[in-house]
Amino acid sequence: MAEALQLRGTVIHDFPYPAERRKCPHRALVSLTPAGSCAHLCPMCYARAYPWSRDALAFYANTPEKLAAELEKAEICPPLYISQVTDPLQPVPAIRELTAQVVQVAIRFQVPFHIITKNGDGTLWLLRRVPTLREYPFWWLSLTIEAPPAKQKVTSPYASSVRERLLAVEACAKAGIFTVVRTDPAIWGLVREEDEVWLLDRARDAGARHIVSAMGHFNRTSFSRLLEALRAAGFKGAAEEVQKIYGRGQAEGFFQTSAVIRAPLELRQKFHRFMREEAEKRGMTYAACLEMGREWDSPGIPHCEAAPQGRLAKKTRTGKFELLSGCFADCLRSCPDPFAPPCGRPELRHQYPFKFQSLLPRPSTLLG
Repeated sequence: MAEALQLRGTVIHDFPYPAERRKCPHRALVSLTPAGSCAHLCPMCYARAYPWSRDALAFYANTPEKLAAELEKAEICPPLYISQVTDPLQPVPAIRELTAQVVQVAIRFQVPFHIITKNGDGTLWLLRRVPTLREYPFWWLSLTIEAPPAKQKVTSPYASSVRERLLAVEACAKAGIFTVVRTDPAIWGLVREEDEVWLLDRARDAGARHIVSAMGHFNRTSFSRLLEALRAAGFKGAAEEVQKIYGRGQAEGFFQTSAVIRAPLELRQKFHRFMREEAEKRGMTYAACLEMGREWDSPGIPHCEAAPQGRLAKKTRTGKFELLSGCFADCLRSCPDPFAPPCGRPELRHQYPFKFQSLLPRPSTLLG
């Protein structure tokens, strides 16, 4: 049984990353659970390795109510990212139902939103639970498939099987939903080029339009858990190779801290060059997540997730939101009109993370 908690403070918040070296656009993060409260128990999970994470399952029961109240107040809203610290479709009934209720709030206000999951069964459940999702044009889905079946038993043993995830990709793609496959973290030494090619072939065949990947970053806790899981599953040689490869990495690039364990820069460059070429050969676009700059992504995509729905939205007189043309909430790099932003919030070009107050109506708006 998962424990029901009450979320205090504001629901909508941005990534905590500052403007310097930031790759992510503005997002309205919606936490459904405390960090790490996930039944999937993936050994390399960054959220489970936070000092403040909790292992016991819990969820914020008042999230839908608080989100609705904040959307009532807000005049502009970046795309919602539903549950960035735990899987929103993990096999816990209370958490899945909470996700469905949050999705229904998003649909009621017509705001764009985004879900990342490793649970194919949960994805198909959500489509049944909220059938209007099949026609709702302002959301997109990412299914993480980080390893082929024989190795997935190490990386995500309690998540859906690779087959179930691919079936969910296919179902969403056939419904016309913009569907992304993520192969991160590609833990080098456990996976190799042939594994990534296997995943890319099946992602393409299932109808994925975009690929996101990275070689991963770990702290001491998550890296230790990963090595222990590899050895326990009989991948002793892979554990030694992973330790050797990632031990050579340096803390440069996006994350600037000596606690970060990651693959060496030269290896990451080789990996992302290979992945982009292979994805594009298969008719998909590609982006590197966090660990590399935008020059490693396919040209022409508006942000890492590539979804055209991932735009800033502004409230209309009906009380519902409307996506702003050409504005992908990446105020730092690509405001459609830096001198007269269509959102009316020039401060968002410099607020990383944004302040919730910046989403609220201006006095002139209220008077008009």
